[in-house]
Amino acid sequence: MKVLKDNLKIGVFDSGIGGLTVLKKLLQGFPRGVDFFYFADTARVPYGSKPIETLRGYIGEIFDFFFQLGIDAIVTACNTSDSVLSQREKQNLPVPYFSIIDPTVRTLGSIAPKGSEVSVIATSNTVRRSLYLRKLFRYENLRRITQKACPLFVPIIEEGIWEGEIVDAVVSYYLAEINRMEPDYLILGCTHYPFIRKVIESSISRKTLLIDPADFILVDLINWIGEIDGEESRVTYYVSGNPESFQRVLKRYFQREGDVVPVDLVNERITVKR
Repeated sequence: MKVLKDNLKIGVFDSGIGGLTVLKKLLQGFPRGVDFFYFADTARVPYGSKPIETLRGYIGEIFDFFFQLGIDAIVTACNTSDSVLSQREKQNLPVPYFSIIDPTVRTLGSIAPKGSEVSVIATSNTVRRSLYLRKLFRYENLRRITQKACPLFVPIIEEGIWEGEIVDAVVSYYLAEINRMEPDYLILGCTHYPFIRKVIESSISRKTLLIDPADFILVDLINWIGEIDGEESRVTYYVSGNPESFQRVLKRYFQREGDVVPVDLVNERITVKR
């Protein structure tokens, strides 16, 4: 086990609160030795329906901000962002970049029995980019691969509507076709979706296994870092939108408040508010 004098600095980012589902698993995997810097771009959520070039600009700003913080690695907790960036862009960053799509595809492609059927639910942009499909099609053991855009999921989750009649109706509407197909696996292709996991599970066939990509990005990070010890892991949250609203989500989701720092978005640059 590596004992660190100073905690590793890991930047984690998402368009909003969805990446908290990834962060929660990272904290469980690394209770010590890591300082997480979570960027929530709540002022510009959702990413799933915005022009690709606009998103590339947002992502570049976030990366520049992380570099100013001196981070040691970047974890994308946003499937849409991951699908927008090219492999070359990811590899050419000055620090390691951890994809949320790649380890999910790699693991599912290796464990799924021959003849398996896979469905992906995601934002409109993730579906349009079809990165999950293009990568999954490489595996001969997967017989049928389908995808479905669910554009209303992120807005209602960001509004704090995680259960109840509205969620039931929206999930039932989007998953009706997938439910009829009864795939063997259903990938939650947006980190917001685990917030309504129970509703999704109740809306699909019992034979369908839900796949949460957060599980696989954690494995990749563990393989890179190894076993470490150090100071207790901490999180600093940087929020481009309403910090009070974000704090309420933290209290509801983690049962505790967090260190929330508001930021400004000015002239294509992210700066901490003074």
